[in-house]
Amino acid sequence: MEISTPVYVNPLSDSGFKAIFCDPENKRDLIAMLNVFLRPAGRHVEDLEYATTELPGVTLSNKASRVDLRCTDETGRRFIVEVQRSAQPRFFRRCVYYASRIYALGSERGDGQRYELLPVYFVALTDRDFGFERSRREWREHYTSVYTFREKCTGQEEDETISIIFVELNRFGKVRYEECATDEERWCWTLKNMAGIGRSPDEAGATLMLLPELEHLLESGRIAGFSKDKRAKYDADMITEMDYQNILATAREQGHDAGFAEGESKGHAAGFAEGKLEVARKLLASGMSGEQVAELTGLTAEQLEKLN
Repeated sequence: MEISTPVYVNPLSDSGFKAIFCDPENKRDLIAMLNVFLRPAGRHVEDLEYATTELPGVTLSNKASRVDLRCTDETGRRFIVEVQRSAQPRFFRRCVYYASRIYALGSERGDGQRYELLPVYFVALTDRDFGFERSRREWREHYTSVYTFREKCTGQEEDETISIIFVELNRFGKVRYEECATDEERWCWTLKNMAGIGRSPDEAGATLMLLPELEHLLESGRIAGFSKDKRAKYDADMITEMDYQNILATAREQGHDAGFAEGESKGHAAGFAEGKLEVARKLLASGMSGEQVAELTGLTAEQLEKLN
C-alpha cells in the first residue's frame, strides 16, 4: 500500500500553524484570515506588527500555537489581536482570563491610570468540541461566535474593550469546497482540509477554484516551497509536537492503569488520586511546566511541589 505524503502543512497543528501564521513573511495570509473572522466583530485589519506579550504565570499552550499582534485599521486606529490554536481544560475561562490580562497590560505599562487601553480581540481556532451549547437552530450554519461586554437587555455595547471570537472548525461539516457560500465558509473549509489537499491522484489533478487569498495561503503552506532552514525548523517542530502528544498519551494511560490498580486495593477515589500523581510525575519529568501540568491533571501547585 502506497503511503501518501502531505503537500501542505496542517494549519491546525502547532507546527503547521507556526510555519504559516507565525512567520512574518506570511503576514498577508494572516491579515486575510483575520479580516474574515473579525468581520462579525466589525473590525478590519489594514496592517499588523508581530509582538511578544509576556504574562507571568499565564500560558495557554505551546507558544508555537499562538501569535500576538498589534493591528491598525483603515482609519489608523490601533487594536490588539491574539490568535490561539491549541486548547486546554476550561478553555473558555482561560481565554477570558488571558484576554483580560492582555487588556490590563496597557494600564500596567504606565498610562497614568487614564485607562487609555487598546481594545483586545482574542481569536481562537477550535478543532474539537469544548462543550459549548450549540443545540439551537441558529447555530447550525453559524461557526464564528463573538463574546464581548454588552448590556443584557438592549445589547448595547458601551465601549470597545475585550472581544473573544471562537472559530469552531470542529462543527464545520461541508465536505466539498463548492458547497461553501461565503468567504467565512471557504476559509473554514480550507483550514480544516488543507493538510489533505493533493494527497490522492484525484485531488492532485483537481483544480479548486479558490479565492486568491486562499491560493496564496496554500502556496505559503506548501512544504516543498520551504527554504532549507524553514524546512528543518518545521520538521523539528513537528517531531517535538509528536513527542509531546506521545508523552501525554503515555502518561495518561499509565496514570489510568496505576489509578485502577490502586483503586482495587485502596478504593477507587484513592486510586484515581494516585493515578493523577503518577501522570504529573511523568509530565514534569518530560520538561512540561508546572502550570501546564496543573491544568492537565487538576492538581494544585502545592501538590506538584511535593513531587519534586
